Amino acid sequence: MDSAEVKRQVERVIREIAEHNHMELPELKDQSELVDDLGFASLNVAALIANLEDALGVDPFQAEDVMITDIRTIGDLCAAYGDCLAKQVR
Repeated sequence: MDSAEVKRQVERVIREIAEHNHMELPELKDQSELVDDLGFASLNVAALIANLEDALGVDPFQAEDVMITDIRTIGDLCAAYGDCLAKQVR
């Protein structure tokens, strides 16, 4: 899966969670912060991570290469999942 597809999946899941929680989202950008810009609470972030694991079939936080506390932006999420998927291909 290429980086553009990872980004599409990340944005899709973000929109689904926001819609489920009746949240209005600003324009999604790589630098958009999950908490400060999107208004995601910790429960929303947890749902996001769980849904992305289902959608993408990987958990970049399991091997502890990436710490969940390092994820602040949409770009951070895309990079974490993209790197994890790239390691699987090798």
